Order: sequence, then C-alpha cells, then structure tokens
Amino acid sequence: MHKWSILLPGAASALLFAACAAPTAPAPTGQTGDSNGQPKSGGAMTVRIANDPFDWDLSYVGKSIPNGDGQAFIYSSLLGFKSGPDVRYDELILAPELAEKWTVSPDGKTFTFNLRPGVKFADKAPVNGRALTSTDVKWSYEYWSRTGEFKDKRLPTAQFAWMFDGVQSVEAPNATTVVVRFEEPYAPFLNYAASDFNPVVPREIYDKDGHLKTQNAGSGPFQLDEASSQKGSRWILKKNPTYYEPGKPYLDEIRWLVIPDDSTASAAFRTKQLDILGGSGRLGLQQSQDVIKAVPNATHFEYSDPAPMHFYINARKKPLEDVRVRRAMAYAIDPDEFIRVLFQGKGRRAMAGVFPDAFSQDEIKAIQKFDLAESKKLLAEAGFANGLELEFIFPGKSYGEAYITSMELLQAQLKKAGINMTLKSQEKAVESEAKKTGDYTLTHTSKSLESDVDSYLFNVFHPSSKGNYGGTNDPALTELLLSQRREIDPKKRMEIVKQAGKRIYDQAHALALYAGVQYQHWHPYVKNYGPNFGGTGWPLTDVWIDGR
Repeated sequence: MHKWSILLPGAASALLFAACAAPTAPAPTGQTGDSNGQPKSGGAMTVRIANDPFDWDLSYVGKSIPNGDGQAFIYSSLLGFKSGPDVRYDELILAPELAEKWTVSPDGKTFTFNLRPGVKFADKAPVNGRALTSTDVKWSYEYWSRTGEFKDKRLPTAQFAWMFDGVQSVEAPNATTVVVRFEEPYAPFLNYAASDFNPVVPREIYDKDGHLKTQNAGSGPFQLDEASSQKGSRWILKKNPTYYEPGKPYLDEIRWLVIPDDSTASAAFRTKQLDILGGSGRLGLQQSQDVIKAVPNATHFEYSDPAPMHFYINARKKPLEDVRVRRAMAYAIDPDEFIRVLFQGKGRRAMAGVFPDAFSQDEIKAIQKFDLAESKKLLAEAGFANGLELEFIFPGKSYGEAYITSMELLQAQLKKAGINMTLKSQEKAVESEAKKTGDYTLTHTSKSLESDVDSYLFNVFHPSSKGNYGGTNDPALTELLLSQRREIDPKKRMEIVKQAGKRIYDQAHALALYAGVQYQHWHPYVKNYGPNFGGTGWPLTDVWIDGR
C-alpha cells in the first residue's frame, strides 16, 4: 500500500506566484487505483453517507458532511486540484476548472482569472441552462465574503468569509475575466480559489429565496434529482449533460445511500451494494482490516490522515477561560494511547492549528507533555482540587464508531486527572449549530482541512472567524495568524506557522488528540479512481465502471 508524506504548507503556497495556464503534474510517484483501459460511459456509482444532507448554503452551515460533498458535485470552482490514480494523496497540484488561465501580481495582491468559454449552468430551474459569465463569479465571491452588494444586507457572517479576508474588490471587466484585489499580500488565496467551498453559483436562487439553503442548480458534473431522492434512504445525483468537459462525467448517476451504522456499511460493500467505502464515511481500523480480509480483490488504500482529531475547548464557558484548566487537560491527554488503541500504533501525534509537516514527531513529543501530576496540580491551583465536571457534546453515530471509541477514551484519560466528562448526544444539525453559536463546553471532530494551512490556523483561531468555535482571542496568536497570510516567502511563512502552533499548544486554545491512518476501499470494476487531500468527498468526474 502506498506510503506518502504531507506536502509542505510552504510548497502549497509556492504555487501561488506562478503565472500559469494549466499546471502539469509531476511524474507519478505511486498508484492508488487502476487507470488502464479506455473510459466507458454509463452506469451508477453507489457510495455511503452517514446522515442526510440538510442545507445547501455552506455560507450558513460550513463543512457539515455530506452537504459539502454535494456542493462539490453540483457546482464548479474557478480552480481545482488534480486527483486520480497517478496523483499522490498529498499532492496539491492546481488545475483549471472554470478558469482556464490565471495570473498573480508580483506583490501577491491581485489575482486575475480567465474563464473558459461556453460554460453553462445546468438545464434546471431557475437558471435553465443559461451561460455562466464573470458576473456570476463576482456575485458568488461577494456572497461568500459578504462584501460588495452584500455588505449592507445584514446577513449572518459567512462560514468561509475568512477565505476572502481583506478583499478590496471583485471586478468583472468583461464576460470572461475576473480580477480579485486584496488590500495586502494574501498568500493562501489561489489555493482558496480551488476550494469546493467557494464555487460559482447563480444568483437566481438567492433572488427567489433570499438564501441558497433549499435549492441548487450548478455547472458541476452532477445535479441533484430531488424527485428520485428520499430522505433517510437515498439521494440521487444525475449526470449533467451540459457539463463543460466534453464526454464527462462518464457515470450516469451517483447514488448516496444513507447508512449511519459502520457495520451495515461494511456488509453493504462486501455484497457490492456499495462500490466505494470510505471517504466521507470513515471506518475504524479494525473494520477496515475486516473488509480487507473479506474482499481481498478490492483496492484497499491506506493513507496517513492529514486531519487530526481536534479537541475544541470553549474558552467562553467557565472555568475554561482559565488557562490553568485548559493546560490541565493538555497534561492529562496521552496521544500515544490513542494511537495504540485506535490504530495499533500506525497513527502519529499532531499539533492543533498546523499541517502535519510543520513539526517532526520528535519535535512534537518534546512539546507535548503527558503528566497527570502536573494536571492535578494545575486544577488545584485553579480551585478544583476535588475535581471538575464538564459536558461533552457529540452527534450520535454520525461520525462512525471509531469516533465513539476515541470519545470514550478521552473521557477515561481526563477522569484520571479528576476531570469528569459527561457525554451528551445530539442530532447532527443541532450539534453543528451548537458549535457555531458557542452553546457547548467541549467536543471534538476530525478537522476538515482545506488546501492551505491558513484554513486551520486563521479559520479556527482568529477572533473574527466564524469557525472560531472555541472563542479564542489571543492578541499574540492573532498577530502570527495575520503575519503568515502576508508572508509570500514559503520558508519564512513556515517559521511563522510553527510559532503559531507552539502558541496554540502553550495556551491550550485547542488540542490535537492524534492523527490516524484511514482507508478507502473500492471494487476492481471502479476504474481511474484516486482520492486526494485537496478535494471534497469522492472525486468521481473522471471515474468509470468496467466489468461490474
């Protein structure tokens, strides 16, 4: 099975300053699937989702699974990242989507995109197949950022407005050109233009409903078929016949089966009711190993997860505003036990706020200390010598059984230091809203990282960010978050990122419990499939079925 190392954040940022048309991929460094043979059109791909989509306007709900996966199928972004069997999971290679060419000014402030001709929205109400132009990009970017015509409409701050922080203007000088200007150098933006969370959407839906929550119609490879979908059971996305890449997608249909239980999902894969298992519906290590034994002829792709299990500590809730209490939790956590129990020693330690390449494992071990005596001492100094009761919320089985195991292990570790963590199950939508409104004390999730380290640092820890669920407001950290955005030299930027990571741990603004290994499994008739860190869900535009 393919082994790999995470791309440096600096390397990802280095892509930013090359004026380019269509960047070419380096020579293949490892295979994740079968790309042999000629593509075949037709057929349906069935994959698992653990819960129903519940909102199509990600400026309100953020990255909640599977909403974001659906948006990635239905809409297109200006840029994207290459995926497939010849691209390593960790390689972030910018590729054209709606923009066929792009340039960046030498000072890193101005980004110009040239749109490919002939792109249309799907032949579906309310857009009915009309042409997509630069004015749609301008409208979309102003909506996602709540700038321009949305500046004074008093809408809630958008979930991903931080990706456009400091935007000065979005201009559409002609039908095929878009110019985005920032007040200061903005190192992450080209990578954010490739994010699935900043697609180009039609204004007609907003003009009708005042939001994008309940309806969708995009230029992407697949479109939702509401009539064939049934909440709690299945969701159907059908091929967009007017998709801008001729002949693609090869598949006629994607079928989402709603399967909350991991064991049921594993059984469905073994009987070929699911074609791909993994991706957004993750399994625990033991369950994946059982699948490997049961279906030996399938492709079993093991990868080191760049996203850590992120422990949210809400500093707005007493007594968590006291750094001694937060640090007591940090000292009570043993990352190595998580790795042994959950991944049979295959995982690794991680640092909150940074990508896994920022620090070596030895560096992290020197920073992170497991010390129950020090934990109890800090609790006593904070006035909790007799223990502390805290509530932890979680979304039932929405994140799979491995998540439940990690939560129970965290509970057991904290209890040894005198911190009693009471577990409270909530519906997925309720749990998601509780984090956004700060109506919780503790929780943890596997971070959904984006294409630049800024997506973790700024999004989660800057006071202005809607993704700052922990209520972090640390002036010293805030300055580091801004500095790494402005630094266009990759090496210098990496040093700032490392300083920020150390500050986050030192003040226990959040904790990374561990980074594990993950698996995806797919049957041999699934051709040309290869997951990639830069994309959302399952990259299925270039996939076909042969020999089912």
